[in-house]
Amino acid sequence: MKKAKEWKGVFCLEGLWENDLKLNSSVEPVLELLNKQYPKLKYIHGDCATVEEVRFYLKKWVQKGYRDYPILYLAFHGEENRILVSGGQMELDEIAAELKDKCKNRVIVFASCSTLRINKRLVKKFIEETGCLAVCGYRADVDWIKSTAFELLLIEGMQDNEFSGRGMPAIQNYLKGVSKAFPELEFIMVIRGE
Repeated sequence: MKKAKEWKGVFCLEGLWENDLKLNSSVEPVLELLNKQYPKLKYIHGDCATVEEVRFYLKKWVQKGYRDYPILYLAFHGEENRILVSGGQMELDEIAAELKDKCKNRVIVFASCSTLRINKRLVKKFIEETGCLAVCGYRADVDWIKSTAFELLLIEGMQDNEFSGRGMPAIQNYLKGVSKAFPELEFIMVIRGE
């Protein structure tokens, strides 16, 4: 169990945002900023241009060697119930199958447009299948700058409480408050047992 004052690392997988590779949009500077402000907040950043690369990194993330990185930060284009990966896609049930019963004491962040524009029952099913503590993300198509600013606060806010049955409601309440400043994102967080 991750305690409140233990830093929770971020395992970020990021898709290509543009077809033109000369354009270099990335969430990695947000992670760098957090790491510079809080040197104990470590991160791993993996670029994923294919569904196979996403699967590869998901298998890595659940290995014991990465247990200090309990936040899976999936930064991709998205649509309802799926992330988009350079012409391919992964539906939530495919991601759940890759992570089946391997996400104890972990949280999954879908930093992608509309991926969680689904029935809450399906999000709960994803939580049960993976064993994670919580899932969060957006129900709307989101603005890059606003969503990135929110994600900075989201990751920072996850550091203040333990990743447990007691700590997750406190994180959820904090993020509900923060998300009021960003209503257009339609942010949702569902925690285990909710």
